[in-house]
Amino acid sequence: MNIGIDIRSTLKKQTGIGKYTFNLINALGQIDKANDYYLYSQKKLLDFKRRLPKLPAGNFHHCVDYFKKGPDKVLPEPDIFHTSSYDLTKPRKAGKFILTVHDVIIKAYPYGHSEKTIKEVDGELKRVLGEADLLIADSHNTKSDLMKFYGVQDVKIKVIYPGVVLDSQSLSRAKSRDSLEQYSSSEAEGRVEKYILFVGTIEPRKNIQGLIKAFNLLKKEHNIAHKLIIAGMKGWMYEDIFKEYENSEFKNEIIFKGYVNDKELAQLYRNASVFVYPSFYEGFGFPIVEAFSHGAPVVTSKTSSCGEIAGDGALLINPENYKEIGEAILKIISDSSIRQELIIKGSERAELFTWQNTAIEFLNCLTNT
Repeated sequence: MNIGIDIRSTLKKQTGIGKYTFNLINALGQIDKANDYYLYSQKKLLDFKRRLPKLPAGNFHHCVDYFKKGPDKVLPEPDIFHTSSYDLTKPRKAGKFILTVHDVIIKAYPYGHSEKTIKEVDGELKRVLGEADLLIADSHNTKSDLMKFYGVQDVKIKVIYPGVVLDSQSLSRAKSRDSLEQYSSSEAEGRVEKYILFVGTIEPRKNIQGLIKAFNLLKKEHNIAHKLIIAGMKGWMYEDIFKEYENSEFKNEIIFKGYVNDKELAQLYRNASVFVYPSFYEGFGFPIVEAFSHGAPVVTSKTSSCGEIAGDGALLINPENYKEIGEAILKIISDSSIRQELIIKGSERAELFTWQNTAIEFLNCLTNT
């Protein structure tokens, strides 16, 4: 088969869709030598900032659209064309058109988006949902949202979990009770700085305000020794979050790290006493699995896809209740047996979410469409 894949998102500073697409094509390159892949991208002739990703195998080919003519003008006739973006129409030459939907935030959690943005995205999504022959959803929660808000039939949606790049060294340590006990002992002796970690964009949906309130409560009522580290770039409507921070009597122990690279991020996960992700809504929730893979015990929401992805590997909370968030954090930092159990369960859970598994299911989906 000739398979066209929209990789425009990989040429920008990689966000969630860019990382998804980049990792998917690399995983497909490792398992599929039979089909030909044509990677559709757009860039100007003299644009040297946007770089094409390295081709993962000999059966992968770049098809660059320098003049924005559309996939029909630059791709060989594809049997299947796949995209994760809503702005492309179905190529006339394509046999089948497959769309991956990562979330339905504009409907499920519209707060934080302007009316104009909601209207534009909603219109594009409605159009492309009608054109697609098959939809891939990142989670059963996203599938449910597509059925609820857009009336999509169950048979038209296939759930394929994205993968996460696993840290084999951290996974190995997490599975060893001896190393866990040694780690907990060294922490008790003060050789590891104690901190609670959050990773994500600073925006209302992530519920950072609730986390800061929980942290304030733990400091005030339990005098915990931990700091709170918040790693991630500013998103939008973050003013109230920073007001919460400014009004905290423990603001000197709350650290906003901003953007951190992959190496720094891995270190933050590994040394965290607990990772907390109390988001109101997620299509998938990558940081949950990243934390699992690096051996961090996790507290996350029971709502949207967070509980689905975390399974029994985390303590699940109601994100609307900051006291419940605080209670879950306290359980982990005050009880080493609970902490160790969560690290082990989390590491086992992480191994379900590999890019190889994603690519295998994706390829099966293409061949059976």
